[in-house]
Amino acid sequence: MTIRVLPIPESGIVPPETHQQRAQGPFQLRRIRPGIMLGQPGDPGFGGLGTIDHAKLQPGLVVRMHEHRNDEIISYMRAGQMRHTDSAGHSEVLSSGRLMVMNAGNGFSHEEEVVGSDRIEMLQIFVRPEAAELNPDVQFVNLTEADRNGHWRLLTGPVGSSAPTFVRQAVYLYDVRLNAGEAIDLPSMKGFDRWFYVFDGEATVADEKIAKHVGLMVPAEDNGVTARATVDSDLVVFLVDRSAKYSREGTMSD
Repeated sequence: MTIRVLPIPESGIVPPETHQQRAQGPFQLRRIRPGIMLGQPGDPGFGGLGTIDHAKLQPGLVVRMHEHRNDEIISYMRAGQMRHTDSAGHSEVLSSGRLMVMNAGNGFSHEEEVVGSDRIEMLQIFVRPEAAELNPDVQFVNLTEADRNGHWRLLTGPVGSSAPTFVRQAVYLYDVRLNAGEAIDLPSMKGFDRWFYVFDGEATVADEKIAKHVGLMVPAEDNGVTARATVDSDLVVFLVDRSAKYSREGTMSD
């Protein structure tokens, strides 16, 4: 597959107005297409980063057993607890301290249930794998909250990287918690563009004020880019090699 990589627009902003929003009872969702501002006909993804769902789920909600194919799915939670049950026999409670990555491959089914009395707020991230019909897998890892206080915490990376979980794509995921006034340089890697997102709070990056739900595309060649929190903030950033091959046959990450 030949990948044509279009340049990132000068502003790089991915505004909330581009999100698909759904609110139905206990289920609220913002569907974010991270490359929608690149002007790629028929492809609103950011290379191998296909779709990001910023979800709020109320106590008692159950999403019944359903199948995914050819998605690499990262369940990143900041509030609440969710019980995951799957076709491989796992039953695990996910939270801000317990991360899950599903490598759906040629078929993987799961059910999600909000447990406890707290509302969930999370990102469900759909990465496009390097190829379709790979073997399915699922990973769980415990996280230490203090590791993200003022420091980028590496959560996910390609197979063979130093990350605690993997996706079968040239994509890295980091998060950080910054107090108001704190600043940090965005992580960088040669050949990897950045996709920055404010999960909660507000930050200034490259002279752009980035509020909650706003994304920012940052080219690989822009070095020393700093994020400064204007209020206490939860921030995430993806490093993506947009020239890497990927499959668009996923259930959600097409």
